[in-house]
Amino acid sequence: MKKLLLVFGLLFLVVQFSEAQQSFGGGGHMGISISSFGKTIKDYYGLGIGGGGHADYNVLKFLTARFNVDFHTFGFDNKKIEESIAKDNGVAAADVKFEGRRANIIGITVNGLGKIPTKTMVTPYGLLGFGLHILSVSDAKVLYRDQDNTQNFNFEKNVGETKFGLNFGAGAEFAFSGFKMFFEFKYVIIFTKDESTSHIPITIGIGI
Repeated sequence: MKKLLLVFGLLFLVVQFSEAQQSFGGGGHMGISISSFGKTIKDYYGLGIGGGGHADYNVLKFLTARFNVDFHTFGFDNKKIEESIAKDNGVAAADVKFEGRRANIIGITVNGLGKIPTKTMVTPYGLLGFGLHILSVSDAKVLYRDQDNTQNFNFEKNVGETKFGLNFGAGAEFAFSGFKMFFEFKYVIIFTKDESTSHIPITIGIGI
């Protein structure tokens, strides 16, 4: 009986301690992302830009649940494919113009942040999360001497899909009076058809 009372007593203290630490916050963030797409297209994509918003539920001083909504966009290397099309068709690259194929990723994720209490204004943390990613690619358009020749190429249209993904990374929070900033990087793996798609966001954020 005494052991049972002790267990209940400890559980009560843990709940009371947790409730005392709980708080909510949120804010916005922005940054760049390094693309790491599939083999057939990786040479045509590089750095992207993006941003979004987040909501934090601070469970304990060392544990935060973060809900993220992110948008990243990656431009296509038009010049590289213009040169490739010109070479394959025996024409001058200056006569070929390629448009489209911008890649966009909307991520809706939940992350757990495990923090290292330092009792200073800087709090390092590791993160692990999962969620859904909405991928889309704008339609391609090929011009030859200003005339539309897209129909002569087998570019897929209306490319888009929603897939599950995982992410992990690390960062640091910087606490100021009334607000905080953070810097973090993540590795995002999206389980797309045939082979995974990934990118590495490097983000600066601000919140309360």
